[in-house]
Formats: sequence, C-alpha cells, structure tokens
Amino acid sequence: MRTIFVDKRSELRSLFKYGIKKLINLTSVKGFEEPLEALEYVEDHEVDLVVIRMNMPSMDGIELGKQMRRVHPDIMLIYILTEGENLVEALKLRAVAYLLEPCTEEDILYAIESAYLLSKRKPKRIYARTFGYFDLFLDGKPIMFKSQKAKELLALLIDRQGGVVDSEQIIATLWDGRPNDEATQSLCSKLCKTLYQELKVYGIEELLISTRSSRSINLDMLSCDLYDMLDGKEEAKRLYYGEYLTDYDWAEYRNYSLSKFV
Repeated sequence: MRTIFVDKRSELRSLFKYGIKKLINLTSVKGFEEPLEALEYVEDHEVDLVVIRMNMPSMDGIELGKQMRRVHPDIMLIYILTEGENLVEALKLRAVAYLLEPCTEEDILYAIESAYLLSKRKPKRIYARTFGYFDLFLDGKPIMFKSQKAKELLALLIDRQGGVVDSEQIIATLWDGRPNDEATQSLCSKLCKTLYQELKVYGIEELLISTRSSRSINLDMLSCDLYDMLDGKEEAKRLYYGEYLTDYDWAEYRNYSLSKFV
C-alpha cells in the first residue's frame, strides 16, 4: 500500500516513521512538510493512502484532501486533528480514520491497518490475463509493450505468484540454451530496466519489486485470472479453456497442472 504523510511537525513525523516500520503491507512511504509538494507528488504517482494534519499554514487539510480526491477519487485519507478543529468538514470527506492528538504509535498503526483492510476490498486497477495469450490491462485498457521480451519477463513474474526470481532463473527461462556469462547477465539486467521503464510510462512501476539480483511482483497491485482460479473462484475456472500463456513455451508445465486442477 503506497502511503504518504503530510505534516510539518517533526515529532509526529518521527512517530509516524518509527511506527510504520512495523507494517509489512506498505510498499512505499514518503513524507512531506508542504501540502503543495504532496499534491504535486500525488498528481504524478499512484498513492493509496495519505495521512494529513488538519491544521497546516499554507493549505488546510480539508482543502488538500479535496484536491487529492480530484486527482484520485479512491485515495484513502487519515486525518490528525487537535481538539476544537472542524471535524464536521473532515467527516464529509469520509476519511478512513480521524486521530485526535495526542495520538500514540498504536493509534497510527491501527488506523493504517484499517486502511489496508479497506484497500483489499477495492477492485484493482491492474488485471493480468494469463489464460490464452498474455496481456496486462490498466483500468480495462490493454498496455502496449514496446519490448516483447520485457512483456515475457512480466509474464514470468506473474506466473511465479509473487515469488522471487533471480537473474539465473530469468536467464534459464527467457534465454534457454544461452550460456549464463557476463554478456547474458548484462542483457538480463538491461531487460529488467526496460520492464521498469515500460511500466513507469503508465505510472505502475511499483508493480515490479527489484533488488540487485532478483525480481518479484507486487501482488497487492493486480488481480489475475490464474490467481482467481487457484483461489477456487468458479468464474475464473470457466475462463480457462486449456490454454495458459500460449505465447511462451516455458508455461507448458503450468498449463498441464491447470488442466489437472480443473
């Protein structure tokens, strides 16, 4: 869950930063002192949750929340208030939580966990279709990949269901038979960067989780017919007609397993 917080007071920022280290459901966290900087960030990035101090000098929290909702109508808000501030106006924005100061680390963690549970109920913007030919959709529209090899790498990561795939596995799968030498490793590294850049064009680069030598997929950001089928959803089973990632030979083993599953 991609989260930002907007607050000029250093003590609350420190409390927030310390508390969120205990949460494993946050994929990225950024803090801002100035509301306008936070708003600019939201305009250019996907954000799931914003923690806002109500009373700020340059822009009050109510106005900031309204403007962020104009950019992302589904963005979740948590407000931090002091006694006597206008809670009525904040309630109109239907925030996830309202924290009254002095709030504790436990208060913050509880509010963020509540937001995470709510986010799990929301339909995801990204959908991966693996039955038949592979395609990725954002808000119902197909993503057009310039690099078909980068698209294949994404299909591999989705097939692994969030599992970590290292460079050796990527090379063995996508360049079967090619020696795992320095040239191939360089090619693999460039391909991972290409996939990141392709996703970044659509503002969904955080779908790809990268370390120095491995990659995985952020399962919280997408839904997938394969995942639905493995979860036992009947509708997903009806979508399967004996074909899985038809574009790629390495997917034949999974297809065999699926045919036995149904």
